Amino acid sequence: MSDRGGSAGFITGLALGMLAGATLAMVLTPQSGEDTRDLLVAKAREAGERARDTAGDAGELLARGRQIVADAKARIDAAVAEGKDAADRQRTTLENES
Repeated sequence: MSDRGGSAGFITGLALGMLAGATLAMVLTPQSGEDTRDLLVAKAREAGERARDTAGDAGELLARGRQIVADAKARIDAAVAEGKDAADRQRTTLENES
């Protein structure tokens, strides 16, 4: 769960940074007020789209990582069970020989 919090914090920071940068660029660039507002709205939409794309990518990576861990755990569990069965068979064989 801490991965989600970190990802959300990163995405929020990224979006806010992009918005702040766009705002600063607009303030420092001589344009009419209407042009500046239009450009700010466009940049804010673009930043929002990028943040959503980044969040989607992070979610997909997290889901893939969880699946890899689940698959590895299943293989380890199967190997442990197989080892226990082999040990039981060997123990039985040794007990019968005695």
